[in-house]
Amino acid sequence: MRWILLILFTLGSMTAQAENTVINNTTVLTMDNDKTLSGATVVIVDDRITYAGPAADAPIPRSVDNVIGGTGKFLMPGLAEMHGHLPSSGWSRERQERILFLYLAGGVTTVRGMLGDPVQFELRKEISAGTMDGPVLYLAAPSMNGNSVSSPADGRAKIRRYAAQGWDLQKIHPGLTRAEYDAIADEANKLNFPFGGHVPADVGIERALEAGQISIDHMDGYLQMVDGDKREMTDDDFAKMIEITKRSGSWVVPTHELFNVLIGGGDVAALSVRPENRYLTSDALASYQRRAANANASANALAVKNRNRLLKVLADAEVNLALGSDAPQLFSVPGFSIWREIQSMQAAGLTAAQILKSGTSAPGRYFADKDKFGTISVGSRADLILLNDNPYENIEAVFDQTGVVAAGKWYSRADIDTRLDAIAADVAR
Repeated sequence: MRWILLILFTLGSMTAQAENTVINNTTVLTMDNDKTLSGATVVIVDDRITYAGPAADAPIPRSVDNVIGGTGKFLMPGLAEMHGHLPSSGWSRERQERILFLYLAGGVTTVRGMLGDPVQFELRKEISAGTMDGPVLYLAAPSMNGNSVSSPADGRAKIRRYAAQGWDLQKIHPGLTRAEYDAIADEANKLNFPFGGHVPADVGIERALEAGQISIDHMDGYLQMVDGDKREMTDDDFAKMIEITKRSGSWVVPTHELFNVLIGGGDVAALSVRPENRYLTSDALASYQRRAANANASANALAVKNRNRLLKVLADAEVNLALGSDAPQLFSVPGFSIWREIQSMQAAGLTAAQILKSGTSAPGRYFADKDKFGTISVGSRADLILLNDNPYENIEAVFDQTGVVAAGKWYSRADIDTRLDAIAADVAR
């Protein structure tokens, strides 16, 4: 019989280097063609999955740091936050560490940071080196917008500079003229430098998709295309949107929960007592309460209805859909805001399978040129969540986590909770 270490090691440091870990007798939700493995063993060596299958065939490393019992539990890939925000220059070290750990605490093991700041390159290096806890980071360059770009030539020059600096994509914000946008898109396409984000009003969704914008974040531009804030959208409207989106191959990152609150308002009292608010400073909470109250004053229920229908038809049409919440934003606490986004997607009618795919294998496809992740398969980056129940049967099982593996590092529920308690105590001071 193959020798298997039976003692569960306790983490000596929350910032240890990647380890060798074995997870035994669990149900593996591979997110690879919906394949499920029952009673399986998963072996992790450093930051890679080296085996997932029957225990009898598992190649156990000579040295194992963690052996995790998975009986009665479900193992899925870690979640990706495909529209998140990251620390910027001037933040304290403490605040940087807090934000990055909160992502992990929610099971978010990958973040596409959508507002670039040079300090983020250093944070990425520290996370990779194991001197800071955080998700794997992919970084958008500083925003191209109506204030940062002065002309088409300036837009081209900035694209060349940012591409040379090593950013993973270019962030687009509102305010660009059509001429500036077209110059940016042309230069970015020449350099094979992806660009994504908002859709400037002078550009419109059809042109953005035609120009090769890699992602349409917040479902920006769709309702504007047909005055969806003023009238109920029709089946013909949705059919057109599906057609142009699928033809382009672009991605949609809905950030649905946040924009439903911004557009439709929300129950400020209910938002104010969310459990994750304990990780907000009192100033941040008060600011969010004011913003939500202001959103209520101009709420547009019709636009929210159209957004909900749009999200569902896009998912059913199997466009490239990726999970994102725009954290940290209005009541969007990093990590936990992805849970709220999942709830919002479910309320819009998406199935558990559609939601899970959008947060795991879909981001893996998006970043296929960078690394292999988003599925539980040999060679994939070891980003995993161990759950107490099956999320295919109840999507909120994603919120009930036994532990998280981020690039090969195991974070137990106890370790995560201890760190979260410390964060809550710190922000309450």
